[in-house]
Amino acid sequence: MGKQDKNEILDVTQEELKELRQTIEKSGFSERHKAILLTLIEEIVSIKNNAAEKRAKLKRIRRMFKNSSEKQQQQDESSQDPESKPESEPKPRPKNHGRNGHDKYRPSEVTAHPHQELQSGQQCPECNHGTLVRLKPGKVIRIVGNAPLEAHLHEPERLRCGGCGKVFTADLPKEIAQSKADASANSIVAFFHYAMGIPFYRLAAIQNKMGVPLPASTQYEMLELLWTQVAPVFKILLRIAAGWPLMFLDDTPSKVLDFIKEKEARKKAKQRVGVFTTAIIARNGEREIHLFFTGRKHAGENLGELLSKRDENSSPPIQMSDALSSNLINDHLTVVALCLVHARRNFIDCEDDYEDEAAYIIERIGLVFKNERHAKQLKMSDIQRLEYHRQNSSKPMDEIRAYAEKQIKSGDYEPNSPIFQAFEYLLKHWPGLTKFLEAPGAPIDNNDSERLIKRFILYRKNSLFYKTENGAKVGDCLMSLVQTCIAADENPIDYFTQLQKNSQHVAKNPQLW
Repeated sequence: MGKQDKNEILDVTQEELKELRQTIEKSGFSERHKAILLTLIEEIVSIKNNAAEKRAKLKRIRRMFKNSSEKQQQQDESSQDPESKPESEPKPRPKNHGRNGHDKYRPSEVTAHPHQELQSGQQCPECNHGTLVRLKPGKVIRIVGNAPLEAHLHEPERLRCGGCGKVFTADLPKEIAQSKADASANSIVAFFHYAMGIPFYRLAAIQNKMGVPLPASTQYEMLELLWTQVAPVFKILLRIAAGWPLMFLDDTPSKVLDFIKEKEARKKAKQRVGVFTTAIIARNGEREIHLFFTGRKHAGENLGELLSKRDENSSPPIQMSDALSSNLINDHLTVVALCLVHARRNFIDCEDDYEDEAAYIIERIGLVFKNERHAKQLKMSDIQRLEYHRQNSSKPMDEIRAYAEKQIKSGDYEPNSPIFQAFEYLLKHWPGLTKFLEAPGAPIDNNDSERLIKRFILYRKNSLFYKTENGAKVGDCLMSLVQTCIAADENPIDYFTQLQKNSQHVAKNPQLW
């Protein structure tokens, strides 16, 4: 046996440690020396496990703060490796090159430019025997800058009698006399605030520089007026979403200033003090409804409240989430599917310290996602997708389970080590993680709701908090309608504007809107 390199890290299994302890116990050392050696072994094992756990936690934290995907990290690492790609290889043209055709634009103004010298029906000046025929006009897009909101000055004529002094003023159109802001202005403020995450004070600063002052308080008054007109549609949307067969859900911490005042009193009463925003995606085929709920309830409680509007005779919906207990509901029956990406992420976090174990699991989960991509490309029905996964994904999932059980029973890992906890998570939540092999239409990941919750995180990052509980209700309603429009590839500004212009009809028949 060669000499151990002092820089080489020696991996020791649990069996070897057990044999070492037994050897020390049977040795001729004094009891004092035996105790010292056994203590040193336990301390070294503890230090090694703690170091691996800290590295896994740091990797998770770095991934959160770097705000980059795993694929992006792999690309960054390969770009830093000079041997990863030869210098002579030409760079591929980027997909998002910034050029859009005219059909991608929705022009606010169309200007026709007639030919300066020729007209349809005239003789061709080139050949002198053909006749010019009008074709479809060319398309040239020109971008024009403007303030987000403009001010239009209306000057009603005023007449005064030279004898009695009475002043006669022209009547303004009804919509101008009733409200200072046009319906389109309310819609734009809602879009900027709840879709783009632009806080009131920032939009106020922009408008002030553009010569059209719009204070933050005025913006909220505009949104509150908009909310009263679109709230009936939101209630109908909740009822429709409750009846759909698939629900994705996730939540994140939120802040409502009025709730902070109650914090100490609620602590003393041993009541919940946390505030959360839940994002729920209800899906039916290709259609989606995006919903937000802010308050003291967790995601599972908000889903339960939504399902209380569901027809009792309907079959249970599929619920996709991570494995947190706060996502589960007790008062309604659902088919619980759990996110396979969360299970995979546990092995990504500890692959530096347990490379072989993590690679085995990650490779087989990759086969499952490859099968899922293939099913989507072929646009399989739910039944066809289920049969395809049973034929092609059952084997890698069975291998994952068998491998995890073997590693747990081997005794090679401390129970508090990251890799042991990753295996334990897999086995504990196995029925939910493999629901896509049992239930037609059950998804394999919760990426959609995690992407949706980031829309609220963007809002929270910029606006920081809701001031009142009513303000949170306004935000939930408008953000839900905005994101549902975006999911349907509809213009939320046009939608909000039409709801306001037809507010009386909307109030009477919200289901038509």
